[in-house]
Amino acid sequence: MTVIESVRDHVERTLVDSFEVEPAALRPDRTLDGLGLDSLAIVELIDIMAGDLGLILEDDALRPGMTVDEIVRALEDAGESR
Repeated sequence: MTVIESVRDHVERTLVDSFEVEPAALRPDRTLDGLGLDSLAIVELIDIMAGDLGLILEDDALRPGMTVDEIVRALEDAGESR
């Protein structure tokens, strides 16, 4: 499994387990706001991802209009720069 697949799996599992997103709703082009996450939930997602993946992320690292693919890329980029 590649690192990006691992990050994708973790993002998707977190969205389902922590934010009650339906697994069928998780498509690469679906945005966070399209999944029903408000700004507070997105900050919580940032905190979860930072802690779980050992990253340092700014409070605006993830934005409502970002797709699942963009989230995975942003997390990968943050991991490469540490």
